[in-house]
Amino acid sequence: MLIPSSIARLAPHLNLPKANEIGVAEAAEGVIEALRKGEPYDQWLLIFDNAHDPESIMQYVPDGPGGVLITSRNFAWDGVVDTLTVDVFSREESRRFLDRRVPGIGGSEADALAEALGDLPLALDQAGALQSETGMPVGEYLTLLRDQTGKLLAEGRPMEYDVPLTATWALSVSTLHEEQPDAVELLHLLAFFGADPIPRDVLSTGRGTVDPPLSDILDDPLQFSRAVQALGRYALVQIDRENQTILVHRLVQALLREDVSENERERFRRNVQRLLAAAVPLQPDDTTTWPTFARLMPHLEPAQMAQSPDSTVRPLMHNVVRYLYQSGNAPGALALAAECVAAWQAHPGATSRELCTMQRHLSISLRFVGRYKEAFEVGSQALTEAEHSLGAEDEETLRLTNNHCTDLRAMGLFAESFALSSSAVERHRAAFGDEDERTLRMRTSLALDLTLTSRYEEAERLLKRVYSALRDLYGSPNHPTAQIVMNNLVRVIRLRGDYSEARELGEDVYAVGVATLGADHPTTLRAASDLAIAMRKAEGGSSDVLHYAEDLVQRYRRLMGDQHPDKLAADMALVNAYREARRIPDAVAAAELITLAYAQVYGSDHPYTHGCRHNLALLIRLAGDHGKSREMHEFVVSRLTELLGPAHHYTLTAVLGYISDLASLGHWDKAVALGEDALADLRQLLGAAHPMTLGCMANLALDMSKLGRTDEAIALQADALTSLQRRLGEGHPTVAAVGNGERLDFDFDALPI
Repeated sequence: MLIPSSIARLAPHLNLPKANEIGVAEAAEGVIEALRKGEPYDQWLLIFDNAHDPESIMQYVPDGPGGVLITSRNFAWDGVVDTLTVDVFSREESRRFLDRRVPGIGGSEADALAEALGDLPLALDQAGALQSETGMPVGEYLTLLRDQTGKLLAEGRPMEYDVPLTATWALSVSTLHEEQPDAVELLHLLAFFGADPIPRDVLSTGRGTVDPPLSDILDDPLQFSRAVQALGRYALVQIDRENQTILVHRLVQALLREDVSENERERFRRNVQRLLAAAVPLQPDDTTTWPTFARLMPHLEPAQMAQSPDSTVRPLMHNVVRYLYQSGNAPGALALAAECVAAWQAHPGATSRELCTMQRHLSISLRFVGRYKEAFEVGSQALTEAEHSLGAEDEETLRLTNNHCTDLRAMGLFAESFALSSSAVERHRAAFGDEDERTLRMRTSLALDLTLTSRYEEAERLLKRVYSALRDLYGSPNHPTAQIVMNNLVRVIRLRGDYSEARELGEDVYAVGVATLGADHPTTLRAASDLAIAMRKAEGGSSDVLHYAEDLVQRYRRLMGDQHPDKLAADMALVNAYREARRIPDAVAAAELITLAYAQVYGSDHPYTHGCRHNLALLIRLAGDHGKSREMHEFVVSRLTELLGPAHHYTLTAVLGYISDLASLGHWDKAVALGEDALADLRQLLGAAHPMTLGCMANLALDMSKLGRTDEAIALQADALTSLQRRLGEGHPTVAAVGNGERLDFDFDALPI
């Protein structure tokens, strides 16, 4: 009756009989006819504000020369008339609005307020009015909004509106409850998801996992669709048909959560947790599942998934954490894993297996962000617990053993890791078989240990075998795990001295990473780092090499910060490129900072920190301070010999630096004696044709000539030059340097562990 009465009141303005003279219906009919004819006005605008039901309103919409404006929260008007959806403010619009409404509000405060209110114009106006009138700080408002949403939104009503914001929604919910109570039940469920769009298939995938009466709604596709349709009709949700999502405004969610008892809140939250758990993919390493994970992530924290006591939910959280660090979000993985571990340790329902598995993921996440000591402590504790509670040959215990090998490498205990991974491979074979994914991962770990103990040919053979098996297992050479193995292979090929092959293969591996994982994924960045080193080894310090290394450092800084181990490795690669390009002052300044950073991240006595000291020492010698370089190298050689042994690649690299110090100071006898020993060790370790072995020969020839051993020196230098030409190509900078009688330097590059 309200619409005919409102239209009838226009009769006197059109020179028509009033409603009290001829009746409301007749007066309204006369107004509509006059508007249709355009008499006495052919320019008019009729507004229907907050019009709900198209069927009950369209009979009062006149044709004619004027215009009709209908505002409604019911999407059923689509297809009835031409519609224009008026959405919430953009964030920039919210900032500008608040800047005008609340003088002096800061940019960060405006952002926080807009985020909390979901950029809803009326809510922003209400908040602005309250703050202008009371001087309430934004922080206090946000706290009240979180704790007392309904009460706060009833305050500070803008003068243009006679109905509080909360009342509008409450009326819609109340009306809908009378018409279709199952829709309101569904709405309360949706209130316990996050404020991002809710994938519709999450609600359908979880059929059979929720409690009645929700199960009655979700298990019946027709009843579910009718409930969603009703929610859309009352504008309580936004339905995105193209993306198959349902969105509930965050303020509506907050009001709905306040509207139910604590027991009901627990019921709805428990059901949301079960629905999300049922939607979590079971293969977090499969990149095709990552879009599904990404759609679920905004809802996990609001649903309090980490705190769930449900035994069907906890195991799925392992997949979520692994997805996060595998997809490149290590900080997110760390935060979630730590939250889960704390909650599960406090909850008596969590099993030892569940807790040990999550502790393993926590250890991995800590390693991904460069917190190696903490990762070692968490992983060691979990391994001890698993051996005690699950048994030494249990699957989770074996996974933790693999994880512990990585922690040992991170702590610089390369030989210990090699011993453990060697035995662990056999245990994996016995438990799972040769070609099982878990065994192949353990073999990959062993290959890393072989690499870090200078057994490059063994590592190469093993990595090729693992890659072939992974390619068959996954049906694709581009699986993330296969890409890691291929990048490890690129690194080993470089370390055994085939620089051009490493560069060519590295370019292919990097291109695959960019195409499948993205340029900023950690695995792709590691491929870029190894490619940068292979480029420098293959062509020296060219402008292309410098530009590539500098760009890589900037990418790491943007994505991971200055202290991440992978960023530090890229820094050191750039220092070595500076040295090759003869930019010694730049190299010295950078190397000093990097050496300090390595000591902070890895520890002052880690082999990598000593490798950095070696690089700095040889730069200091090139800068002219031969005595200081010798002093530094004496210390580095002593420590690396004790930590890794005298025949390790890193130790011999530092020895060659020390020999060059002696030569620069004129101690030819000692330089030659140590050079002959080093040459024998390098032939045994790397082979007679390795560029480092041949470089040692060339340097030894220079030192022999100083002692008058001319014939030996000439023969040795000629042998080294010919072999280097054959190995590196005649145009290589190293070949040119040896041909010119220059001394060669050998640097250190840190490997991912």
